[in-house]
Amino acid sequence: MTFGQTIGVGMARKAATEARTSIYRLTKLAALDEALQEKYRKGLSFDLVDVTVGDRPALLVTGSTPEKGVSWGPILAGLSNEEIDLTNATAAAVLVIAASAAPSLPARTKPKFKVRFVDEADIPEADGAIDRAPGVDLANTEILSGDVWALTYGMGFQLLDQGKIDNGFGQRVAIRSADPKDLNSITRVTLDERSRVERSSIPAGAHLRGFGVGDLGELVTRLVASARVRGLSSGSKPIKIRGADALSIPLSKSPELLIADLDAIGDLLDKEPASEELGLLEQLVLIKDESLEADLDRRLLEAIRVKDSPLLALSWPHERIDENGTPSAFKITGIGRSGVRDDLPVLSDVADPIRAFEEAKQREQLDRLGVILFKDEAGEEPISPKIPVRKWLSFQTDLEGRRFCLHDGRWYAMDKPYADQVRARTKSIFDQGPGVENLPDWPAGTSEAEYNEILASELNGLCLDRKLMRSSFHKHGIEPCDVLLSDGTYIHVKSIESSAPASHLLAQALVSVEVLTFDQLAQKDFRAKVKAGGWDPSKFSRKPKKVVLLIARKDKSIGPDSLFTFTQVNLARQVSQLGAQGVDVFIAPVARIS
Repeated sequence: MTFGQTIGVGMARKAATEARTSIYRLTKLAALDEALQEKYRKGLSFDLVDVTVGDRPALLVTGSTPEKGVSWGPILAGLSNEEIDLTNATAAAVLVIAASAAPSLPARTKPKFKVRFVDEADIPEADGAIDRAPGVDLANTEILSGDVWALTYGMGFQLLDQGKIDNGFGQRVAIRSADPKDLNSITRVTLDERSRVERSSIPAGAHLRGFGVGDLGELVTRLVASARVRGLSSGSKPIKIRGADALSIPLSKSPELLIADLDAIGDLLDKEPASEELGLLEQLVLIKDESLEADLDRRLLEAIRVKDSPLLALSWPHERIDENGTPSAFKITGIGRSGVRDDLPVLSDVADPIRAFEEAKQREQLDRLGVILFKDEAGEEPISPKIPVRKWLSFQTDLEGRRFCLHDGRWYAMDKPYADQVRARTKSIFDQGPGVENLPDWPAGTSEAEYNEILASELNGLCLDRKLMRSSFHKHGIEPCDVLLSDGTYIHVKSIESSAPASHLLAQALVSVEVLTFDQLAQKDFRAKVKAGGWDPSKFSRKPKKVVLLIARKDKSIGPDSLFTFTQVNLARQVSQLGAQGVDVFIAPVARIS
């Protein structure tokens, strides 16, 4: 035997026994086919076949969309003066597997198909992954519960009924199996009206602390990490998992071992998080009580009926889209002939259609109406399934002494330690005092611009309200502040009636500090504004050292507990960020008399 033969030169590579698979968990199903959107149950361009996987009843769905010309064909033809004859068809498959083999759930809501032989080409991934059941009608086969696994292939995720998906299932698995010292990527959503999403990646792996996770108002929605799942067919070796709503994980190609893998994943959901630190990522508790959900939905609809409700905002279901592309257009479904609209939806786009229905029918519209996002402006290349309107709304309300938040279509109760932490940090900011003495009350009938003039006069300050300074990134200008004091205090003023204006005030202060610190054009323009006001600009350093956020609310006193949770979270975050830049921040509540 030669050396080359010894190390296997020319020998066939050993076939992998596992394949990376995307898994969804769906709950509260009356039949296996309820995992699919209704239009796909009817077999339009898709075959539904009853099969068995190991000892489990299952449903195999395969097919593709009809071929059609590519949307960019006419554009390319016009540019090149050549005929473009190209078409696309999108392939998709879903394998729906019962969570248990014991009887109770039918395979079909309305059985219409008999079991037939399955060609190997219909079976995703590996040969022999599914045991065929020729001549057996499984239409009335029953299983233990209303929970199923859905393994998706190609664009199969588009076939699933989004209302039945167990949100955050993959993330919960990751939290219970990941190595907290070997995380690769974390996606977190900031719970304010902007629904800001940040994805941080460290390919080499790092501790959870290295990602800076743990700030107030952050909900982790996706986790990529090395993990160990006990009972998995791949053994005890570390594997890479990606967890969001779906779980991406290597699974066995053997039907029997695949079922064992799924059971191991299901058992993991009943265990505690892998570490106390990872457990902190579950600072919001998912509500599963149907009667409580109904009460919270009623509160939500009351807010929708009131335009400009301060506690209602547009959310952004990023993990529904994941990495399928950047949207350029959208369409509202369920309201008759609705065309494709350019750009991205705003709050009124999703709230107005609900208001158009009579109140008795509004709740069902939260899940019936939907939004589809498209990669192209013509609306021919979808990059998302139909996303129910409910998942586009962010809302908070108090009920029976607890605070609840709607995020990604699901209701969460704030964990008490978390809620206490939000209040404590907000209170500590207020306890520092206003930072300025002898602040005047806000007189009745006085606009914000008029109050700024009064404030400047009372404090011998310089009113810079609406005196915009240009910067390299703000060509239309931004305010350095509303009132500048001679000791270098920058006062920002806002009458607060909702989270939106409060967040605008906080953002204004943050942006002002940043541009005055780093932007030479802004610094030059600021000095010109100060000089035009009759002051010596040389007395002011480039970076503000002290910022006062003056807030007022009509007929109400403002304190830590009177601010909306979104505002409290945003306040704590902004103050922390400004403090890291060496800027002292103070909150100055004043009375606004009606």
